[in-house]
Amino acid sequence: MLLPLLIGCVVSYAVSTLLLRRSILTEKVARRGYHLSAEYAVDPLELLYVREVMRTNVVALPANALLREVEQSFRGDHRQAQRLLPVVDAQGVLQGVVTRADLRHSAAEQHLSGDVQLGALAKQAKAETYPDEPLRVAVYRMAENGVTRMPVVERDTRRLLGLVSLEDLLKARSRHLEEERRREQIIRWRYFRPAGTTPKVPADVA
Repeated sequence: MLLPLLIGCVVSYAVSTLLLRRSILTEKVARRGYHLSAEYAVDPLELLYVREVMRTNVVALPANALLREVEQSFRGDHRQAQRLLPVVDAQGVLQGVVTRADLRHSAAEQHLSGDVQLGALAKQAKAETYPDEPLRVAVYRMAENGVTRMPVVERDTRRLLGLVSLEDLLKARSRHLEEERRREQIIRWRYFRPAGTTPKVPADVA
């Protein structure tokens, strides 16, 4: 009886190892939609969503604003400020994006009047993301389009919600790693003493 049972266990293990991409323990986790970067590790970027790391306090320019007015407001501002500037309409819907360099170059061109509206200068964003997308999807989209920052918009209305950058994604990754280190810290157990016993006290102390 023992030999057939042993043979069955060996055969089942061999079949699962050869046919399944993952072990039985992690197959159910993978089927739930979690990306496994290792056999027993879930990709941290799969656990966090764009809405958790995106920046909501961002500068958005109105599409009907004049180039002259915006360029004057930015003149003399040498701080390392927001680089990608979303352009939105009166309802907050994303119309395009511009950079500070775009504004300077447009203002320097002789054939452009300062009365040109930003809506005419805005370029379509190379990539966008949504608040309910995992960070892994956002990272792949950045890599595919060669960008380091993207506007975050609502799926249906394309209303601007914020911005997410590669720096934000790296901070989220670092935060997750720090949480993992805290969980993996060795817990120092107190000396276990059976009930009903008392610790021994040295004679010189007593």
